Amino acid sequence: MPKVLDDRLELSLFSADPQIVTPIGIAIDSMDQIYVLESHTHLPPSGYKGPKFDLIKLFTDKDGDGHPERVTVFAEGLKEGLNLAFSPAGQLYAVTSREVWVLHDKDGDGVSEKREKVLELVEPASVYAHAALLGITFSPDGWMYISRGNTSGAAWKLQGTNGSAVGGYGDGGNIVRARPDGTQLEEVATGFWNPMDLKFDNRGHLLAADNDPDSRGPNRLVHVVPGGNYGYQSLYGGSGIHPYLAWNGELSSTLPFAVGLGEAPSGLLDGSTAALPTDYQGQMLASIWEESRIVRIDLKPQGASLTGSTQVIVEGSQQFRPVAFATDRKGTIYFTDWVLRDYPNHGKGRIWRLKAKLGVQVEKSRPAFNRPQLITEGNVLAKVYAASSPADFDFLKKNLQSKDPFLRHAAIQSLARPVFQEQVVEATRSSEPEVRLGAMLALQKGEYAEAVPILRRLLQDPNEQIRRQALIWVGQEGLAELRPDIDKALAVTPVSATLFETYLETIAHLSPDFINAYRQRSERYAKSIKRELPEQFIEMFVQDKNRSAALRALAIRYLPDPAGQKEVLISLLLQEKEPRLRAEAIRALATVPDESIAVALYNVAVGTSAPVQVRAEALLALSRQPVDYSDKVLVLLNDSQVDIQIEAVRYLLGYASNEKVQKALKQTLTTLQKQKASPLAQMITMALAPATTSSHARPASFNEWQSALRKGGNPERGRRVFYSNQAVCSSCHAIQGRGGDLGPDLTNVGLSKNRQQLVQSIIKPSEEISPEWQGWYIKLRNGELHQGRQIDVGDKELELYTQASGFRLFSKKDVAEYGMIKTSLMPDGLHNQLTVSELQDLLAFLESKKE
Repeated sequence: MPKVLDDRLELSLFSADPQIVTPIGIAIDSMDQIYVLESHTHLPPSGYKGPKFDLIKLFTDKDGDGHPERVTVFAEGLKEGLNLAFSPAGQLYAVTSREVWVLHDKDGDGVSEKREKVLELVEPASVYAHAALLGITFSPDGWMYISRGNTSGAAWKLQGTNGSAVGGYGDGGNIVRARPDGTQLEEVATGFWNPMDLKFDNRGHLLAADNDPDSRGPNRLVHVVPGGNYGYQSLYGGSGIHPYLAWNGELSSTLPFAVGLGEAPSGLLDGSTAALPTDYQGQMLASIWEESRIVRIDLKPQGASLTGSTQVIVEGSQQFRPVAFATDRKGTIYFTDWVLRDYPNHGKGRIWRLKAKLGVQVEKSRPAFNRPQLITEGNVLAKVYAASSPADFDFLKKNLQSKDPFLRHAAIQSLARPVFQEQVVEATRSSEPEVRLGAMLALQKGEYAEAVPILRRLLQDPNEQIRRQALIWVGQEGLAELRPDIDKALAVTPVSATLFETYLETIAHLSPDFINAYRQRSERYAKSIKRELPEQFIEMFVQDKNRSAALRALAIRYLPDPAGQKEVLISLLLQEKEPRLRAEAIRALATVPDESIAVALYNVAVGTSAPVQVRAEALLALSRQPVDYSDKVLVLLNDSQVDIQIEAVRYLLGYASNEKVQKALKQTLTTLQKQKASPLAQMITMALAPATTSSHARPASFNEWQSALRKGGNPERGRRVFYSNQAVCSSCHAIQGRGGDLGPDLTNVGLSKNRQQLVQSIIKPSEEISPEWQGWYIKLRNGELHQGRQIDVGDKELELYTQASGFRLFSKKDVAEYGMIKTSLMPDGLHNQLTVSELQDLLAFLESKKE
């Protein structure tokens, strides 16, 4: 039984399997009859004995005792059903992955005798159910709003009933709207991953619960406004990490989210439609499927938009997977429960009732469509959107300078209208950078045809944000005539890593092969189209002494073949004076096993002329070389710099069984008797006695680990821990392009996880596993066992992404069995390879990743 954490509420079971199995959407009519979408087509396993199509079941509880007296089938024949909703007119609508249906029961017998298709996803021919049509809601004025997933980058087209259509290729998921009969179809907002549900709150704000890309969290509650771009495009792959992308308004052309949510939010409910305590008014409820929780979202105004925080009100075991909500006339909440984490249909299911306990003072529930209109005469955001006369230009220009991103966005939307074009072009010369930036974005949104001379000028703008957005516009539109001007974006220093990466991506976007392939949609999935830099571009950039050392250091990160540039990198390591350039050369050389590189790295490490951090990097890189330098490294145990001593011990861990090494470590430890808790002493103690048998104090429980790791740490040392042979973090995870890709990219992990969450992911990696990173196994008939992620089951073959070999194909005839791994692909106990101090450093480093 799930636990209710608000003691004013109570939870009761309304129905369970076999009466209801794998339920998803739920809706309640004006007579309190409960309609539940029962899934049978969501990845059914082989030999599944359920119906061949989804059902909509009708539950009747006339006596109101919380148990249905009658369960019937209202409708059948749907495939990949996902959501249900009633319109203001009282019609039941069903969303499947490819269609939106209105279901008619004109004779009122509880059986739908007819269904009518009002929207259809006519492209692509096939798509994963969670990346197509998803959620549905209706506005008080009768518009039907539909959320659509990103179709994995495939070209898509959504068709209405009167010939109206919307579509795209390589864009993100979006919110569209149409009249209830499927006419007047239009896009409202874009830039989503997979917005599973959307609802209006009690003030008329449209809110969407959006799942996050593979490597860019958190999941988010988004305030959806007309023309809003929320930052994701499937053209750039599933990680969400790309300089043309944003997740929380990091790009000036995008909007931030309102509230960060837990993993896999599935359903939303306006708390004001339920009979709940007064403090639930104006709040939303969200089901957090992966975390087996229901949270209340405390929403508060933030400028023209919203912000808020979450609080768990219902929490269950791993056999509790809440999905969708609905309320009856009394304000009782009903919600569906998928029960198991398994995605395929599995025959389990529940429906729960949540309400206030008897005697608790509650607010009277508000009927679903009895809510005030958000767009009112006094609404500032509405006024900005409504501005449409040249006389409004100064008002809009003022809003371009607002600190509120929603007001800036609305001003850009209005300024994109042709009536403002002449004034906007002139505004690109404004002395105010916010006005220049907003004017440029308005011209791009308005598809201004004479943009090239303006962009040529703005690529040299002193403001980095403007230069970056100019680069993105050039790349997105394939303005190849501006290729000679791209380097001007780097002329104003300093240049951030983000701007440099944007510069490289823009050059790749201007490749004629990419431009042609994208415009012709030559690949089924836009993300499959290659974007490549000119041959030897990075190599020549690194060697170009006319470039600044800072730019050359940034370029080293992108060398496609460091081994082929060995001599150049060694020369930079030994001859350059700029520490950043030398450090980047070392990091590139670390991936190249070669004795001459080992010699160069050792000479830098043991010398005293290089800065400490450069020497420490050289020692770390030396540990990856296939040459035994343990005898020579021993001398560094007595170095005057602690960071060098630490890296020397870390190097020597690989040779801890060597008697000479053990003796030297013991001698060093003896000198640290008064510093037993120091990072260096901790490392030596562990080297001499592994954590499993060591007598030195280490946390014994998860709570003790949380306490020990709550604070502290050196981010620079933590970076070296991340890339060390002991931590092995980088074998599966990458940061800024360096590392493996079996696990999530951690470039921005500090934005999506706090320290407590990071501690849990390290100490208890199997506690929470995102569906995108679910592990799978394939057992062959010959006994071989293969593990990985991203399994794809075809008619004759299985494809599995593995750490060792990338994507591998297995013939079905050779496969004995396959299935999900119950634990994380990240092994338990990795923290036992590190000292408490090292873990503190690692956490400090990961927390700092907010680029």
